[in-house]
Amino acid sequence: MNVVQARLARLRSRPERGASAIELALYTPIMFLIIFIIVQFSLTWHGNQIAAAAAREAARTARIGGGTPEALAAAEARGREYADAVGNGHLVITEINAIQVGENVRVTVRGRSTEIINNLAPEVTQTIEGPIEQFVPDL
Repeated sequence: MNVVQARLARLRSRPERGASAIELALYTPIMFLIIFIIVQFSLTWHGNQIAAAAAREAARTARIGGGTPEALAAAEARGREYADAVGNGHLVITEINAIQVGENVRVTVRGRSTEIINNLAPEVTQTIEGPIEQFVPDL
């Protein structure tokens, strides 16, 4: 290899120096954003599951109680208590609403899941409806 070829080879390699450091500096924030979005989606999904479990438990309490106003109030309290016990703080309940709709009971649980960045997590809502359990004697 002569001197001219060696010099040309050295000049060609210089523009590439430091390129990987620049690429890392450019891609790192994008990677962190993607990771944050994935984790936030997972936390929102988890909050949705907690809301569904609390709504099922509250609906079960209201259905067994016969759909009376006392049973509906007890169902709302039971749903909040159940979400606190099962959710371990991952769901902040904003509203539990238990109502009687004809022969059915409908329970709606609304809340916000854990947030990594403030106001990034959407509100989770779950509604469960089921028939009121009543004893019907045989004739």
